[in-house]
Amino acid sequence: MTRFSRPTAVAVGVVCAVLLSGCGSGFLGSGSTLTVVIGVDGPLTGKLADLGLGIRNSAELAVAKANAKKTVPGVTFVLDAKDDQADEATALANGQAFVADGRVMGVVGPLTSSGALAMAPVLSRAGLAVISPSNTSPALTWGADYRANGKKRQYATYFRTVTTDAVQGPLLARYAYKRLEARRAAVISDKKAYGSNLAAEFATAFEEVGGNVAFRTTVQSGTTDFTKLATQVAAAHPDIVYYGGEHPEGGPLSAALKAAGVKVPLAGGDGLHTDGYVKAAGASSEGDIASQPGISVEGLASAFAYLDAYGQAGLKEEPGPFGPYAYDSTWALIQAVGRVRQAQPDLSGPELRTAVADALQQVSFFGVTGDVAFDEYGDTRNQVASIYQVKKGAWSAVVPFGRLRDF
Repeated sequence: MTRFSRPTAVAVGVVCAVLLSGCGSGFLGSGSTLTVVIGVDGPLTGKLADLGLGIRNSAELAVAKANAKKTVPGVTFVLDAKDDQADEATALANGQAFVADGRVMGVVGPLTSSGALAMAPVLSRAGLAVISPSNTSPALTWGADYRANGKKRQYATYFRTVTTDAVQGPLLARYAYKRLEARRAAVISDKKAYGSNLAAEFATAFEEVGGNVAFRTTVQSGTTDFTKLATQVAAAHPDIVYYGGEHPEGGPLSAALKAAGVKVPLAGGDGLHTDGYVKAAGASSEGDIASQPGISVEGLASAFAYLDAYGQAGLKEEPGPFGPYAYDSTWALIQAVGRVRQAQPDLSGPELRTAVADALQQVSFFGVTGDVAFDEYGDTRNQVASIYQVKKGAWSAVVPFGRLRDF
């Protein structure tokens, strides 16, 4: 993501009012004054806090804009951000707390697919909308057995603004085979829902286009010593090493591979596309590759106001790869509330909660990340991914806008 200078902190609401005048319109109609809480769930502390804080901060920008511009007349939006530390049990508990708070009309998050698999059933049973800016497991919208039995929507109130591993994994596999001319791959993953599924999508697609997965294994989350594994990978002589997992393990893995003489790129998904990965891997990250579900927003005119607002708000944390999608996720919930208030201005309580989830299915607007709308499964209709490479110590987009048909 773009680096920002750190000016003196400016009131977020003022920044939003001045700089974020686009990305959706206000709603007519009023009714009684109402406070609507939007929940946010993600790791605000711990090893993935850099991602979670970017999501929370971006949601705050959207809420501040809606309040400053009175986007939904008669409604004041309040954010309730809960820390799940990227732990499934905590995400579940947070979800239960959101359900119990009758003021909560929607939730942004969780960061991880594992957290969403724990939380989504609880929220769905309560009729509470949840929209993630970062979940990529196809199982959340299509079911775990979609390859064998076809796609079937899993949770009526679950949505996401990013594409899935069924796009980003194959996109990078085809890029590696056709653009990098890689023919042999080593595939490694952690055992979480996100990492294992992403690695499987990459491996399947790589073999479908003619590549050979010469080595495959899994590792435990939290592993930092990859010396033995790096030696095993070196013996397989891969042209590319793919890691399905997150940057706290991916960085040390890259360093170990380079130390063992494996001089080919380490590739992965959005779990690696963070500043934390580059810091953890150090100089070994140079040339490594990561996909990102969604478009590279740095060159999008629609993202300029958001990026400027984020930079001028005096926030300590970078927006990260999911901040723009968190902004659009929050704005989608605000739009859904507006739709309901316009049609039924006096609706509140459980009826409003259910109506917001129903209205979210019909929301459509041009946001920070481009077109925001949802298909019959709750997935974004904007099925694109981007590919980045570490160049001179920073991520640089090499495929800013990628569709599977392009490779």
